[in-house]
Amino acid sequence: MEAKQTECRTTREVEKIVHGVAHGELTRRQFIERGITLGLSLSALATVLAACGDGETEETPATMDTAVPEEIFFYTWSDYIPPDSIEQFQQETGIKVTMSFFDDQDAMLAKLKSGATGWDVVNSSGQLTPILAKSGLLQPLNMAYIPNFQNVTQAFQKPPFDPEEDGNKYSAPFTWGTTGLAVRLDKVSEPVTSWDTLWDPDHEGQISMLNDMRETLGVSLKRLGLSCNTTSQDELDQAAAALIEQKPLIAKYDSTPRRVILAGMPLVHAWDGDALRALDELGTETVAYVLPEEGFVMWTDNFVVPAGAKSPYAAHLFMDFWLDPKVAGEAASYMQYFMPVTGWEQYTDPTLLEVLPTDEELQRGEHATDVGEFSAQYVEAWTKVKSA
Repeated sequence: MEAKQTECRTTREVEKIVHGVAHGELTRRQFIERGITLGLSLSALATVLAACGDGETEETPATMDTAVPEEIFFYTWSDYIPPDSIEQFQQETGIKVTMSFFDDQDAMLAKLKSGATGWDVVNSSGQLTPILAKSGLLQPLNMAYIPNFQNVTQAFQKPPFDPEEDGNKYSAPFTWGTTGLAVRLDKVSEPVTSWDTLWDPDHEGQISMLNDMRETLGVSLKRLGLSCNTTSQDELDQAAAALIEQKPLIAKYDSTPRRVILAGMPLVHAWDGDALRALDELGTETVAYVLPEEGFVMWTDNFVVPAGAKSPYAAHLFMDFWLDPKVAGEAASYMQYFMPVTGWEQYTDPTLLEVLPTDEELQRGEHATDVGEFSAQYVEAWTKVKSA
């Protein structure tokens, strides 16, 4: 009896969404997404859409080749992706994942702009995603093939860096977090609460900064009380000048902060996950992670599909895999980053939840966003810093 009632309810829900798309109350994309959640096949949904005619003005996402390849190629950060999760995806799909690595987003952007191909899916920051999309370097996603997107929390459904202004979506979220300061407590005796510590001559040769244009210029801007997304040439010049002043104190620019912390560097500009993984290995008496009082940069990391991808369908399967709450939670335990997926918390390391930023701390954070044509000024400023 209960099974019969469930079947009836499902039938009624199907009738509602068919009526909705036929009368223009649902877009075709919404119809596909809701149909998948009700257990309808893509072929059945396509048949209904064809029967509904051409009254809908929104373009239906192009049907892609759903042949499952033997292998896909993933371009990502080094020292980042959980090996166990990759193994699980390979076992579930039969698709081998071959990874190659970049050390900073600027290098990845340069490769894609130069015409380099061969990757099916790439990790891209929130600030870089719109630049890639506007440059024609990405394929729009077909959300019908990412049903787990329904698990994405509201804040990341339509973020500022991927607002779907042209009707297309270009990214699926992966992780989010903060960028702060990792302190080796066994090497730094005084309390650290400010970015000013990284400009203190007493710490010459004891400082590592991220080899990342927006993150490191962002530190300098926040230290000066400015927005990390400034489009003021004067403010950007101030930030660059401060980094050039700081440069004699720097031991290295390095975007593998976990390794740098473990190697014993006293003060490390770091993403939270790298700092927390180092803290987990060395203990709270050895490593502290600080969100400085002047403010800090917040970030998101996403999956995108390059325009030249050979297996976009497999890339969609890969993205869908990571949006499962259990997969996301287990990955978070390894990565020590926060996940934009509802329900991930119940599957993750409880100690990670203890360091989720408080509401008060988040008020000091600022998401780095695309600054449009002013990006060229950031590149110029960063070049001056690195060549000084």
